[in-house]
Amino acid sequence: MNILNLIRNKSFWLVDTIKGGKIKSHLREISIILNSPESDKALKLKKQYLENLLKHASQTTPFYKDYNGISDINAFPVIRKTVIQENFKDFQSEPYINKQNYKVSTSGSTGTPFFLFQNDNKRNRNRADVIYFSGQSNFKLGNRLFELEVWRSHNKKGKLISWLQNIVQFDISRLTDSRISHFISLLKRYKGQKNILGFASSLEQICLYLDRNNVDLQHLNLNSVIANSEYLNQYTKTTLSKHFKTPILSRYSSEEVGIIAQQTCDSTEHFVINHASYYVELLGLNEDKPVNPGEFGRIVVTDLFNHSMPIIRYDTGDIARLLQLENGQTKFEKIEGRKMDLIYDTKGNIVSSFVVYTKFYNYYKLLKQYQFIQQGEKEYEVKLNIIDTFPHEQALISSIKKDFGEDAKVTISYVDEIPLLSSGKRKKVVNNFKNA
Repeated sequence: MNILNLIRNKSFWLVDTIKGGKIKSHLREISIILNSPESDKALKLKKQYLENLLKHASQTTPFYKDYNGISDINAFPVIRKTVIQENFKDFQSEPYINKQNYKVSTSGSTGTPFFLFQNDNKRNRNRADVIYFSGQSNFKLGNRLFELEVWRSHNKKGKLISWLQNIVQFDISRLTDSRISHFISLLKRYKGQKNILGFASSLEQICLYLDRNNVDLQHLNLNSVIANSEYLNQYTKTTLSKHFKTPILSRYSSEEVGIIAQQTCDSTEHFVINHASYYVELLGLNEDKPVNPGEFGRIVVTDLFNHSMPIIRYDTGDIARLLQLENGQTKFEKIEGRKMDLIYDTKGNIVSSFVVYTKFYNYYKLLKQYQFIQQGEKEYEVKLNIIDTFPHEQALISSIKKDFGEDAKVTISYVDEIPLLSSGKRKKVVNNFKNA
């Protein structure tokens, strides 16, 4: 770690100390629970946090008031995003309504617009989770991080913040060969230690580019690559690791919750479950009963730290297969159900599926669901399941044309429901043109 990066690292922890050392305290707990899961301290902490959360939710929120006095989590209902949407105010904890809360929003891979509030302690826990799992991926706080994402006004950091955090925000809206070449040159230009965090689909495009071109990748000084937000296929994981000569790891997380599980340098093929911050269950595809190791089940999560809007037994919509270790601990052997179709602009260039997300952020409160479909070379259809009315058709069409081409033909269809797949999920992005 060079001097400037070391200063960044020390400055972060100094600021945390001045604010009461909250993030460091969370980080210590996370390390205890995940590094020594069967220790008395770890078991006591997990039990205490679950009991506190169930008690808090049942005593302070209208939705869970009928469960007051019940300490068995299995007595609580399994819920989906739509349940939270339809009963939003009932999920809000009364003592936190007038306190400072933070809004987090996501559409996830199901195409259902969704947002909720988080309290300050939950935010600090999330930061500590990120620091812990990043550390398990050979990343040191203060080192250079290349973030591959669709950067827009709602998520883009300012130049000063990016410099202080040593983050390079690389936009992947149109990841053409020239853009990938530019990204590789940025990696090579920075000689210090570095890591990459990015959408799995963007890493796959980079991998395909490197397979087609003879690129000198010597002395990259790259510590690891973490894929997030989408399914990381084995081709990308294996082949990109050979190109970059570093571990390619997958992170399973969501905006509304946080890091639920992640592959690490000590567990490159299987996902370490974040039992420190969540009570995680794997339930049957058709019933709310635990599955056996080796079987696929629905990932159901209880957030132990969001007291502003307690979320208990939240069905993420994703499925996984459980792996039983010799020491009795469990990991996710495989996580499925998050792969999306590729889409193209009117000139045939691949456009990140996450560009679609940005088109609907301003309209979440008006929508129940949406789906984006490429029907032809230049034909796109948007299906909207609206709450009441949607007076923004032209603005939405103009926004889509901005990224897909001014000659795009965009139609908007209003539907009462967007059909589920056999997995129980709705595809947010569909390509009927290339997949025909």
